[in-house]
Amino acid sequence: MSTIRLIGHPESFEVRYDDGRPSAYFYFDDANPLRRQLQGIYTKDKALEAARAFARQERDRRRPSPELLCAWKVVEDWKQTHNLNFLPPRIAEDLAQRIEQALLTLRP
Repeated sequence: MSTIRLIGHPESFEVRYDDGRPSAYFYFDDANPLRRQLQGIYTKDKALEAARAFARQERDRRRPSPELLCAWKVVEDWKQTHNLNFLPPRIAEDLAQRIEQALLTLRP
C-alpha cells in the first residue's frame, strides 16, 4: 500500500504518493484576492483544508476491506499449512481477491 504525504510549498500544498502516481496540487494566493477570484485559487487555509480532505479521502479509499484482510489471512494460513512459501505474490494476491469477492457475495 502506498504512502500519501502532504507537503507544503510557498504557493501550494502537494498531496504526494510514493508509488509514482502524479501528485495533486492545491494552489493558494492570500496576497491577490482578484487573482484568487478570477482563477478559482484558494486562500492558504482553504487550500490546506482541501488538501487534507483529499489526502484523507485517498487514504480511506485505499484502505483494505475487512473481507480482503480476512482473505489474506486465509491465503497465508493455507501457504503455511501446505508449505507453499514459494507461492508467487501475484498468485497469492489473485487468490486473496477471489476469496474477498466470494465473501462480499455472502454479505447480506
